[in-house]
Formats: sequence, structure tokens, C-alpha cells
Amino acid sequence: MQWYGWRIPIILVAMLVGLSFFFAVQWIYNRYNYQEPLARVLEADRAVQNFSIEREDGVYKITVQPKDIVDLGDTYRRLRKSIQKVLGRQPFTLEFKDNRDRELEKAFYYSQFALYEAQVRGNYREMVRYIEDRTASLGVEAIISLDEENIYVHMKHRDCHLYRVIPRRVVSSPENTGLTR
Repeated sequence: MQWYGWRIPIILVAMLVGLSFFFAVQWIYNRYNYQEPLARVLEADRAVQNFSIEREDGVYKITVQPKDIVDLGDTYRRLRKSIQKVLGRQPFTLEFKDNRDRELEKAFYYSQFALYEAQVRGNYREMVRYIEDRTASLGVEAIISLDEENIYVHMKHRDCHLYRVIPRRVVSSPENTGLTR
């Protein structure tokens, strides 16, 4: 079959081969420039038990299941810095996978109002006192810290943990906020 002297089947096969080659090169580039170095960095970190790396719409989603975290803020900053060194300007999100139970869910539910109020108003001492009082009544230990960027919430109940990283400033656009769960 021809169209203005062009052989259509040969053109289609050439396009298919060209696209296949392009996607194969892109896959190899991403694998060896980003995913494997990221895996090496995360495996080397003492606080990481398991992790997953996914890429969706050009954004790397890195989910970490931590071992025993002493300081959530320190761990988050260290991991974020290590990941940033590998990815450079590539956008990513970092999330912590936790193992919450019903008591931790309840404790966080009652704490989130104080957390988000402090995010807007800046009344962090009141927030910490309120959350510690509220969680203690449920038998949950709450460890709250902050830095110039985030509020770090680590709640413990028996062998279960809840991890949340909440930006200190209210973010107007949801792009690459680094919100974690």
C-alpha cells in the first residue's frame, strides 16, 4: 500500500522501532541515574527498614518504613538531604509509612485541630501542651518537634507508631509540598 509514493507499512514499523528505542533509552537513563542511586542511599541509612520508589507524572514518590526513630525531624531532614543530592532538581515527595492502631488514630484526630491552629497562628507551646495532655489521657506518648519548615509528630502506643510531617507555613499550592504520612 502506498500513499504519494510512501510505503505506509514501512513508515509505521520505523515509527514503532523509533518510539521503542526512545522509551528504552529513557527507562535505562532513569534506572541508572536516579532509581539505583536512590536505592543505595536509602539502604545505607540506619533508620530505614524498607522503602519504595515510584515515579508518577514526573514526581518521585519515596515511601520509607522506618526502624526505630529517635528524632523524626532529624531523620526526615537527613533523608530529604540525601535524596536531594541524588535527584537534584527532580521533584519528589517523602512519606513515612507507619503502623498505627485505633488509639493512635484517635489521638491524632484530637490533636490535628491544635496542630493546624498552630500552623496558622504560631502558638506552638500551647499546641504541645494540649497534644501531650490529650494523648496522655489515651495512653499515647506524643513526641513533637519543629524546625523552620515543618512540625514533626511522632506518636507511640505499645509497638505502634504514627508519623506525620506538617509544613509550618500554610501552602497555597499542593505542588511538591513534601507532606508525609
